[in-house]
Amino acid sequence: MFLPPTTALGAGLYSVALYGGLVLFSAFLLYDTQRIVHSAEAHSPYAGRPYDPVNASISIYLDTINIFVRIATILAGGNRKREVQTLSKCPGYYCGRHLVANGNETKWSACGSCPRGSRVNNTWACTECSNSPTEYDWMYLCFMVLIGLLAQWYSIDIMTSNAQLSLKTFGIHVSALIETFLSAIVTLLIHQPYGTLSLKSCTVEQLSDWYTVLHNPNPNYEEVLHCAQEAVYPLYSIVFVHYGISVFMLFSIRPLVNKIFQIKGQSASRPIYAALYLFPILALIHGIMAGLIYYSFPSIIILLSLMSHAFHFASRTDQSWRALLYDTVSCVHNLVVVVGHWVLHGFGLVALTYWLQPEILIAIITLVPLPTCLYIVLSRFTDPVKFHSD
Repeated sequence: MFLPPTTALGAGLYSVALYGGLVLFSAFLLYDTQRIVHSAEAHSPYAGRPYDPVNASISIYLDTINIFVRIATILAGGNRKREVQTLSKCPGYYCGRHLVANGNETKWSACGSCPRGSRVNNTWACTECSNSPTEYDWMYLCFMVLIGLLAQWYSIDIMTSNAQLSLKTFGIHVSALIETFLSAIVTLLIHQPYGTLSLKSCTVEQLSDWYTVLHNPNPNYEEVLHCAQEAVYPLYSIVFVHYGISVFMLFSIRPLVNKIFQIKGQSASRPIYAALYLFPILALIHGIMAGLIYYSFPSIIILLSLMSHAFHFASRTDQSWRALLYDTVSCVHNLVVVVGHWVLHGFGLVALTYWLQPEILIAIITLVPLPTCLYIVLSRFTDPVKFHSD
């Protein structure tokens, strides 16, 4: 599919490339047709007769029209010769057939990708996705939403001048939370079933379901069947929609919050610029590594929460257990950070438990405060000040 040009220079280059391609194609077509005509004349019983340019021109004209009609038919997906009356096998893992209305009768289409919102079943028929996402699927979607929110919060923390949690900084954090929440709600409302906070999805069966473009079959090494589709509908596309709506919410809500809290200058602009960089980066990572993230996000979030938790406590000057405990309880910012780490750590543990052993979920939740307790208790054994060279 050709993309429309957006500038005058682009339009010029677009026209030159298009017409140049047509000229080369016409030259090749005329050369090939003349070669066929001369070959046929050499081997025909009428080889001695004079060459008729009128008949040759008509033949070339009709052959040209036939070739263009075939090309247009292929590009339009209207190759009716491969439609079948009965459902038959398709090559590859994701190629299937869907019903096509052809006048008064209904046929099965040629083998290809299934329409959006459906995937191929065991009989090579494209069936509509009518299942509900599992608990693990919902936690994966929540993880992708949280990644965007946490990335914004982190950029707000490092770009604001105040070390403590001021009212203005708190307002920006709340604004990012509201933007993310509204974006998630709108994203659910515009997906099937429309207007509800539920989803219809296809069941994720294996890692290759996320990378169907890598599994296009090539039967008899003659023609590649393009069967790429969203076999995990809508777990792949819904994340892109959420990030796009998040950018719209950013432009709609953040200026109002900055005006209410009197946030001006770089304190107002830098978090917005950071978010405009973060969302495309997150979308790129999701587009390439969505399948790997789906199966590994519990371990990722547990590891990141532990590392961030240890870094937060290690940044304190006094590493005694009394000072660590007092700083955590007395400072609102530190308390919010610790509780946030608990939530993330518990989220990862719950997701991992749902995937492996759901029956031990309650016992696993009790381990959420364990990293904090272990660091405070064992910090005196790892304090570099107490190390000496004996």
